[in-house]
Parts: sequence; structure tokens; C-alpha cells
Amino acid sequence: MEQTFENILTSLLEAYENKPEQDIDVLIENKCQEWNLPEEQINLLKETNGLIDCFNEHANSLEKAKADGWSRKRWMLNEMDRITDGRSEEEKAQIASAISDTNEKVIEETTAKE
Repeated sequence: MEQTFENILTSLLEAYENKPEQDIDVLIENKCQEWNLPEEQINLLKETNGLIDCFNEHANSLEKAKADGWSRKRWMLNEMDRITDGRSEEEKAQIASAISDTNEKVIEETTAKE
């Protein structure tokens, strides 16, 4: 089997799924050594794992908020408050601008596909 990123990630996720009690970071290290992966691919796998964990945490948080009767909007505003708490007004403005820019891009891409 060719060692594409997709194949490596799929194999890694299957190994974790077969034994979910294992430490994912240790599994990544062991598999990377086993497959003799270059540092760039190792870092990409670690970054991807971090993104999966982050997505999972936020999905669980949203699910809990909905179970507690919160709307998606209320949950999102609460998350924004958490993210911006203690930041300067300039940093808050940069975050708001980045979110606005991303939102516009999503709308443009969605409209273009329709």
C-alpha cells in the first residue's frame, strides 16, 4: 500500500479504534517510527490529531449546551466570550474581523456552488 497521508491517517485511526484506551500520542510516535516517516509528516499527523480533538471537544460542548436548552447562537456567543476574555480591544477586533472574513468566504463559496 502506498504511504499517502490519507492511507497513513486511516491506518492510524483504525489502530486507535481497535484499542481506544491507548494513548493516541504514544500510538502516533510508535507508528511514525514503524513507518519511518519524515518529520514533516509526523508534524502533520500531530496537527491533524489536534484538530480532530478540538472539533470533538467543541461538538461535545455544543451537544451539552443544547441538552441544557441553549441555542446554537447562545453557545457560540458564550464561546466567543471565553475566547476573547482578557484580550485587548485590538485583539478582539482582529478576532471579529477574521470571523467576519471567514463567514463571507463561506457565503461566497456556498453561493458559487448553487
